Amino acid sequence: MPTKEVDYQLTNFDLSGDQRRRAVVAVASAATDARDCAELLDMLGLDPSEAVPTVPAPRG
Repeated sequence: MPTKEVDYQLTNFDLSGDQRRRAVVAVASAATDARDCAELLDMLGLDPSEAVPTVPAPRG
């Protein structure tokens, strides 16, 4: 029986900013060191700067 080739590359996968931030935090907490964290984030298409929450500017 022939095997079916499956492409596991995700494209056009929309995540909210909060989901991306939580993913970066989760990866960082599970990584063994900075290099491991950087490699994992790169594999997932995430950037460390996405972990910084956006804070609204003061009113006035």
